[in-house]
Order: sequence, then structure tokens, then C-alpha cells
Amino acid sequence: MYTFSSLFWMILIALSVNHWWQSRHAKALALHHAARRCQELELQLLDQSVALHRIRPAWGHSGLFQWRRVYDFEFSATGQERSRGSLTLVGNRLESIELEAHVIPGQEYRH
Repeated sequence: MYTFSSLFWMILIALSVNHWWQSRHAKALALHHAARRCQELELQLLDQSVALHRIRPAWGHSGLFQWRRVYDFEFSATGQERSRGSLTLVGNRLESIELEAHVIPGQEYRH
């Protein structure tokens, strides 16, 4: 027979493993979205990675509790400079992608 304490610890461990598993999936999804956006804009995703910047609870579009995760990444338009970008996932849904202003090769700056 399980005691209340052992049930509590089993549930806590199960929730921790689930959160870890979901976080791995979300990071892979964020990397996919960042790489796709860089490819669409003919940019180079540097380091082929994203880094979790912030995680907060949120209510998803379905009205259920989900995590809002903000990931940072770096990209380059010329291969000479590094620019920053970020993307936000709510659950497994892409909410936004933001890119810093960057040089576009072959175009001169005009006022």
C-alpha cells in the first residue's frame, strides 16, 4: 500500500519528467521555426541553436494552461556580424518571431 508521502513524490517525479520532456520538444520546435524563418529571409542561423530566455504560465487559445516560452537565437545576413532574434511559443504554437535590424547584402543604406 502506498502512503500519502510516496504518492506525492511519485506524482512530483512524473510531473517533473513530463515538464522536461515537453521542454525538449518545445526547444526542438523553436529551433525548427528559427531555422525556417532564417531560410525564408536568406539569413544564416548561427550556432544552429536556440536558448530559453524566459518561461511563464499562460492561457492558450484553447483556454487551457500552457507555458509561454521565449527563445533567443543569433543570425547573420552577411556572415560577418551577429544579430539577435527571439521567438515565442505558447504551448506548441508559434506566437511571434522578432529579428533585430540587420544589414541586407547588396542593398545600400538610404535616408
